[in-house]
Amino acid sequence: MKFTYDFRSIDLSLERLSQKQYSAILYDYFSDTNSKDIHSLREKIQWLCHLYPCIPLILITDPLGDKQAVDMIQLGVDGYILRRNISQLPDILEKTLFNFLSKQAIVTQQEDLIRQQHQKIEQLEREKQSWLKQTKTKQEYISHQNKRIEQLEQEKQSWLSNEKAKQEHISHLNHELRSPISSIVGFARMLKEQYYGSLNEKQLQYAAGILSSAEHLLALVKNYLDIVKIDAQKQKLELEKLSVGEICQAAMFIVKEKAQQKGLNFSLDLDKNIDFCTADSLRLKQVLINLLSNAIKFTDRGSITLQVRLKDQFLYFAVIDTGTGISAKNMTKLFKPFPQITSHHESTGLGLTLSRKLAQLHGGDIIVTSELGKGSCFTLSIPQYQ
Repeated sequence: MKFTYDFRSIDLSLERLSQKQYSAILYDYFSDTNSKDIHSLREKIQWLCHLYPCIPLILITDPLGDKQAVDMIQLGVDGYILRRNISQLPDILEKTLFNFLSKQAIVTQQEDLIRQQHQKIEQLEREKQSWLKQTKTKQEYISHQNKRIEQLEQEKQSWLSNEKAKQEHISHLNHELRSPISSIVGFARMLKEQYYGSLNEKQLQYAAGILSSAEHLLALVKNYLDIVKIDAQKQKLELEKLSVGEICQAAMFIVKEKAQQKGLNFSLDLDKNIDFCTADSLRLKQVLINLLSNAIKFTDRGSITLQVRLKDQFLYFAVIDTGTGISAKNMTKLFKPFPQITSHHESTGLGLTLSRKLAQLHGGDIIVTSELGKGSCFTLSIPQYQ
């Protein structure tokens, strides 16, 4: 990771920084046994988080007591590293920036949903006022006018009630899930990195399991918000001309390490006559990564192949695995949120649901063929050019 930095005293940083944009704040704190010093540290961290809510804060310090360390995380510290482990700072900084940007993305999506709600309310109000203006001078339609007004008002209140419930639900997810899960991720990472002493093999296994589960829950929250946006018809595609080979290799690169860890053969089979397509690069890669990740998750040995073919001006991205396969009964449940599929030891969560919706936004779809015990083939189809 390449970066530039400025040194500032904590007292100067507690005042407003210049307009220069910083990606992170590293607070190098030298602890003192004096309880007043710990109290001062809490106040400074609270003030830094208040002044710079959009910049992640990483605390560098000597070992603190367990209570003080927990207090620092709950006060808003996004990352924490012991001075004796300063060589790990680049990794901690990279992970902290990734987690912070993920949280910011969720907040931005929530703000977009709230803005859309306000616009819808204003639209309904304008429709109501327009209808009142048109019927005001027509006395013969007074009765109809009153009924229509009442109907519009009921629709407005019903919509407001539904949107309020949706907003409260999203806010509940944002606060009751995202914030605690982020804390769990921080605590689990501290345990896994053995900041406060060595752990035995079983304890390390549990700490890794907690961290993996918490990160999975954060991904579910993000996928849920994407699905809500698509269902509300607010998701727009950023179409551009793409190299099909490059987008496939980029998706495979992200999951390649997981495939290698399981000893799987991982390959790309791309027709030579396929060069470019028109699609949303971010969303297309998201779908391919999800399909490849699922294939790796449910394949213990053998191979996984991403096969790309062109037929009748449609591109077909087929993810073929030699995994456990899916029964005909369970295939009907695949694209439902959190399907209960008995032949799999893990759930596909919201990933396949979101992937199919993104494929349909592109004017395509995802279909699946499978044979229990022999493997599966998930095929994404989209028009080559749009």
